[in-house]
Amino acid sequence: MALLERVSTLVRANLNDLIDKAEDPEKMIKQVILDMQNQLLQVKTQVAIAIADQHLLEKKQKENVPKPHNTLPRALWSAQTYTPSAPLVAVLMPRM
Repeated sequence: MALLERVSTLVRANLNDLIDKAEDPEKMIKQVILDMQNQLLQVKTQVAIAIADQHLLEKKQKENVPKPHNTLPRALWSAQTYTPSAPLVAVLMPRM
């Protein structure tokens, strides 16, 4: 029985030693720091993409805002040069 107890103690000691080596706090902290730096880089990239998308959407929004048509110059032209066909010409005239 003494021999089995000694072998058991030796095996437990070796297992505990392996666990202690595997859980080296310094290595674990370094790995956590590396993981956090990688995540920070990914977040910065995602934020940059989101900002670029926002600028693109704002530009498209400005392009798609309906522009008020200034019909006053066309109306004045029609009034000054009235002929029976003037309304047709005013309609076909390109917008300013």
